[in-house]
Amino acid sequence: MNNELDTILRTLERERGIGRSAMLSTIANALQAAAKKSLATSGDVRVEIDPHTLAIRAWERRVVSDSAIGTGYISLEDARRRDPEAKPGDTVETEVSPRVFGRIAAQTAKQAILQGMHESERDIMQRRYAGHVGEIVSATVRQVVHKDVLCDLVDGGEAILKGRDRMKNDRLSQGDNFRAVIRFVGAEQDPRRLEDGEEPGQGTWVGRRRVKLIDEPSGNPCVKLSRTDPLFVKALFAEQSSEIKEGTVEIMEIARQPGIRTKIAVRSRTAKIDPVGACVGARGARIRQVISELNGEKIDIVPWSEDIEKFAVAALQPATVQRVEIDERRRVVTAYVQNGSLTPAIGKGGINTRLASELTGWDISVRELDIYGDSPDERRTREDAFQAGLRAKIETLSSQLGIPLESARTIASHGFLTPEGIFETTLSEFVAQLGTSEQGGESLPTLPPEQAREAWSAAERHMTASLPPSAE
Repeated sequence: MNNELDTILRTLERERGIGRSAMLSTIANALQAAAKKSLATSGDVRVEIDPHTLAIRAWERRVVSDSAIGTGYISLEDARRRDPEAKPGDTVETEVSPRVFGRIAAQTAKQAILQGMHESERDIMQRRYAGHVGEIVSATVRQVVHKDVLCDLVDGGEAILKGRDRMKNDRLSQGDNFRAVIRFVGAEQDPRRLEDGEEPGQGTWVGRRRVKLIDEPSGNPCVKLSRTDPLFVKALFAEQSSEIKEGTVEIMEIARQPGIRTKIAVRSRTAKIDPVGACVGARGARIRQVISELNGEKIDIVPWSEDIEKFAVAALQPATVQRVEIDERRRVVTAYVQNGSLTPAIGKGGINTRLASELTGWDISVRELDIYGDSPDERRTREDAFQAGLRAKIETLSSQLGIPLESARTIASHGFLTPEGIFETTLSEFVAQLGTSEQGGESLPTLPPEQAREAWSAAERHMTASLPPSAE
């Protein structure tokens, strides 16, 4: 028995879970491929390895011919020594020693064996962890390549934590232990979340997130970990909250900006349990553990609701929303906050409204009410009504005094809107005020003294005409 090969096979089976028969098949195929590159053989070689003794035997197939020469042919005389009935054109199989494959062929076989080992290990890892996506695992850093972290899982096997799956404040060095969630298992296309401002390209939707598919290099481990995926937050709360673990409280949606803020919408399957309280815990004990694992990331937990108005108001926490407007056709929510609260409601860089939009699945915009509690639209309506009323009063004043509309507009700009208001001042005061071009820091149009006197006199006549006749 080949003791050295037997030791290798036992080690691979014990430490990496690669089956003995699968590895022997890989070695046989590798030797067979290597023989095709050997100049000492015909290239048509069959290799077998005895599973018990590990003896390696090889046979090559040659064509019987007395005219053709080369490694792929055998003379009729030599062929009939092996098979008396052989004739030209037949194929004869003769046993050869694997040693004749040569040094280059041996190196090729070695590379093929290593590749086969790697593929077998990947297949085993994929079968082992395929059903564990979304679960938290512990890992030890083996090597840091640029920002990618190659690591060994505590439960066995290797995994990779890509740079984009690390939090910005993660400091990982060789030998460090960390925890992460299994985000994806597979060797094909890896769904990656789109970064801000990135074009979707060939993408798809996963929940409420737009993702694109990226071909991972074949040399990467098939288990991908993440500390930035919302799945990590969900798994951390499942660890801390027995209600979530048992399914009594359900996490409906998660929106996350890794390292900055996360918003979580939860609901309870029974009215006896407060879903937000089940996540926060007594005196915040549960949520503190999660925040600590996330390096101080802020977390907002809100009750989920089918009523988009209630859900949007809750999703915008910690902002205090005064009222909302819903456009169901366009799936747009406009939320109004009190005067002076717009900046904290939007959040730094718009993060609060962006996460609220992702959480609800609706486009959310925040607007500020004025000091009277009116929205911009209401303010415009009020201003339009005021301007319409002012124009009507100016036209009435022009008609009552019999003066041009422009003169009436100038008089109104100084605060005189009725003949009564004009007549309440003296002639000299009225003329002086209409000749002043600035009042309270505001620039005003002026009226020549003669026109001002005529307007005052017209107001006097209007007032006199409106008085009841005196009784004789």
